[in-house]
Amino acid sequence: MSPASNRTIQAGSDVLPPPRQRAVAIFEHIAERHGHPLVPGRVRVLDFGAGAGRHVAEFRHAGYDAWGVDQSFSSHAEGSANEEFLVHVSPPEYRLPFPDRHFDLVYSTSVMEHVLNPGQALEEIARVLRSDGISIHVFPSRWRPIEPHMFVPLGGRFQSLMIMRLWARLGIRNDWQRGLPATEVALANVQFCKTGISYPTATEWRMRAGRLFASVDWAERDFIAASTGVSRISGALAPVAAMPVVERLYRGLHTRVLVLRRPR
Repeated sequence: MSPASNRTIQAGSDVLPPPRQRAVAIFEHIAERHGHPLVPGRVRVLDFGAGAGRHVAEFRHAGYDAWGVDQSFSSHAEGSANEEFLVHVSPPEYRLPFPDRHFDLVYSTSVMEHVLNPGQALEEIARVLRSDGISIHVFPSRWRPIEPHMFVPLGGRFQSLMIMRLWARLGIRNDWQRGLPATEVALANVQFCKTGISYPTATEWRMRAGRLFASVDWAERDFIAASTGVSRISGALAPVAAMPVVERLYRGLHTRVLVLRRPR
């Protein structure tokens, strides 16, 4: 049975994301900085949480053997991959329909904050990653001033109904909530916090990953350096990113970049 069989597909043909949303060069830079240079034509890649597969298409266009997995493949973002390279998975087990030690790189972008069973997800990533492979995950920080899905201030940390009602009454809405009454928005946000997002602490990530990987690191400085062309914040921080305090603040208040190597 091929890895792409038994799948549910909503994506179309290969369509690259616009230049300011491309990620291949960023992951290449981070991997090289951590001793795992990626060589097109010799590297098999898995996008963990591919959406419509826009980065799968980008990696394939760059010469990589790239695949994507997700619960479904509809996406509001630009770009998509050919359905042949997208595979359906179901939470909470996140069982990946690939053999052991199958990929050289497993990566994700803005996905880990949606994984409600991070331990199980990490176990599967470790299983399908080769012994000399690398896994890189970019996701929002739990203390980001504006939670990026609900647009609620500090919504990754403070999620009670009382707080959600306060922000809803003050007019806080995401794009899908415009025009809805405050109570409905507050209840939807509380439910989303239970079933749609999860923000473990950095210590929890390290403890879970440390059982499965020999090396667990954070790479925000490398991410900032690699993403100056696609992020205004990275462009502003790049001159001072080498300062440890800047990297820690970026990790704590904006974006985390988790790098995992050598599955146990």
